[in-house]
Amino acid sequence: MKNILSIAILTLFLLILGCKEQANKSENKYDDHATSLPAPTISQVEAAVKNFNEALVNPTVEKLNNLCSDKLTYGHSSGLVQNKEVFVNDVVNGAFDFLTVEAPEQTIYLSGETAVVRNLFVSKATNKGEPIDIRLGCVQIYKRQDDGSWKLLMRQAFKI
Repeated sequence: MKNILSIAILTLFLLILGCKEQANKSENKYDDHATSLPAPTISQVEAAVKNFNEALVNPTVEKLNNLCSDKLTYGHSSGLVQNKEVFVNDVVNGAFDFLTVEAPEQTIYLSGETAVVRNLFVSKATNKGEPIDIRLGCVQIYKRQDDGSWKLLMRQAFKI
């Protein structure tokens, strides 16, 4: 009887230990790769947003390619959605010329290696040479790369 009780207690202990091990593994399930980088910070994402907005004002193919993910999906308030290649070409060679870009009322939420940025998109621009003022709502998703840089993965503007 003593042996059966000992075996039952040992089995229960191992079962509990196994459940705890499984719970610890699932707590980190969002990580799609291990990283040796320090924890991401909001100031890093703020700098990425600032660099992206500056690249809209002074665009080059190289700058925009470095700031945007190859999997970029860029949504305009009109409903138009562009991939990276079309977006970069449009900013560099298109009818819009951004003179200023600001991002007031910005909030940033970090989740692992991903950042969700919400702000207003306020710009003075020209469209085919005609002045235009832009004021839109905007949500962006940035993804931290293995080298520590942040790239724009998704952007969606909406009318306010």
